[in-house]
Amino acid sequence: MVKSEYFPLKVAVFLDGSPGHEKQTMGIVKALQGLHPLEVTEIKTGHTSPCQEAWAWIRYFLGMDVPSTSAQVSYDLVIGTGSHTHIPMLTCKKRSGGLSITCMAPSRILRQKFDLCCIPQHDGIRAGKNVFLTVGPPNCSEAMAGHDRNKALILLGGVDDKSHHWSSADIDMYIRGLVAIDCGKAWTISSSPRTPGETVDLVERIVAGLDNVTFFRYENTASGWVEEQYARNRTVWVTADSMSMVYEALSAGCQVGILPVAWKNKNNKFNRSETYLLEQGLVISFPAWREGTARWKSHEPLHEAGRCAEEILRKWFQKN
Repeated sequence: MVKSEYFPLKVAVFLDGSPGHEKQTMGIVKALQGLHPLEVTEIKTGHTSPCQEAWAWIRYFLGMDVPSTSAQVSYDLVIGTGSHTHIPMLTCKKRSGGLSITCMAPSRILRQKFDLCCIPQHDGIRAGKNVFLTVGPPNCSEAMAGHDRNKALILLGGVDDKSHHWSSADIDMYIRGLVAIDCGKAWTISSSPRTPGETVDLVERIVAGLDNVTFFRYENTASGWVEEQYARNRTVWVTADSMSMVYEALSAGCQVGILPVAWKNKNNKFNRSETYLLEQGLVISFPAWREGTARWKSHEPLHEAGRCAEEILRKWFQKN
């Protein structure tokens, strides 16, 4: 497929309302916009009930005509992330003739129906004709100059009963250790939707006695706040359960440290991802940092959204 560099690609972007999924999708779209003109149409899918989703699958596999906002439109690309976008995307592909691109790993029955799946290598899926492996999920963060070496950020995840044990006592130890050893820095701490109330209360008590530490509850931060923090803070510490923020900070060009959690399954994808990053020297762990046995290494910022965009253009589109 050949398109002139001056002829915009028509792109249908499917958004399911999940901030993490939408960052992956929009990261690739933003990177594509930097390489080629686009005409972007956003389509909101939202979350459907199990019955509605099952009915959508039945209609798709039976070839029935599913109503869609894209019914009369032809697209070059159909892009989205998250299971709730998959059937609407593939239905749009049938109607528009566009190429379908998704992040993360679709269910096995759908995987071969996508033209390209940009899948983090920690998912344990092999690269293939329509599988492009990434170092963590693509995101909207960009490397920028001007990080302040005297500013540091701590990002807290929280409870996830399936993957790990959350310990407020450990969080207390991490925060007190970081701000005591690196007392010359101005520290910013933020919670997340998964951070339990007892941890929030604990952090607020710690901060109350310190002049160089500021705490923000996630619900009091605006959209784009964390990206602004990546641009300002040279050092970013993230709890290991929040790997998406680890990759965002690495993409922003920050030096990144990981605050450990107790994994329930040592072979889960987040633990595999943490191990890979430590082995590659892209991050350091809090215990090694505290003991003085680890130092941040110089490396290029990640830009997985850019790699995905370049792969899309390389495979199907080229300049005249």
